[in-house]
Amino acid sequence: MYKRGDFSVRIYESLAMGRIPVFINTDCILPYDHLIDWKSHVVWIDERDLSKADEILADFHSSIHPDDFIRMQVDNRELWKKYLSLSGFYDHLPKLLKGCSEVS
Repeated sequence: MYKRGDFSVRIYESLAMGRIPVFINTDCILPYDHLIDWKSHVVWIDERDLSKADEILADFHSSIHPDDFIRMQVDNRELWKKYLSLSGFYDHLPKLLKGCSEVS
């Protein structure tokens, strides 16, 4: 298998299932990053902190209230439906393209 970029479909599969992905930030660009606060939808671990991933994940689970955990799961499913499902992605594509032109 060869690498086609800094990308994994697993984050989108996790969101589609209403789960909370663990995201290792390798300085990649996430879709709609100008519209979505990604750190509120994932357990965010910077690549430099990879050796502490177990601590970061444990801290996340010990610090979140069960109701907030469930709410985050529901919000993640809604995020996927709104922006990342096939229809949601194409519905918001003009915003994505506008964001790209503002960055350029």
